[in-house]
Amino acid sequence: MTRTITRGAGAVALAGLMALAPTVANASTGVQESRAFLGTTIEKTSASAKRTALQQAYDHAAAYGYTPDQCVTVHLYSVKISFVMYRGEAGINCTK
Repeated sequence: MTRTITRGAGAVALAGLMALAPTVANASTGVQESRAFLGTTIEKTSASAKRTALQQAYDHAAAYGYTPDQCVTVHLYSVKISFVMYRGEAGINCTK
């Protein structure tokens, strides 16, 4: 249980740092916009939880005009929360 709480706290800290990521200035093309997105879900299998969380993060990015080729996966994992349920989390960072 302590391990799950520690992972959750680490994920929250990572998400907070991702949200504070500054925009990057590029001399040749002007200013680039960088943004982080987080997806979370609960599913019946570990693989399904990861896949759904990652898709959710990409869906959030698409709502802000980012394409999948503009994004990088920062973290992707799942944690068993009960006998048959897994919590999945995915974080991506997108730049355009």
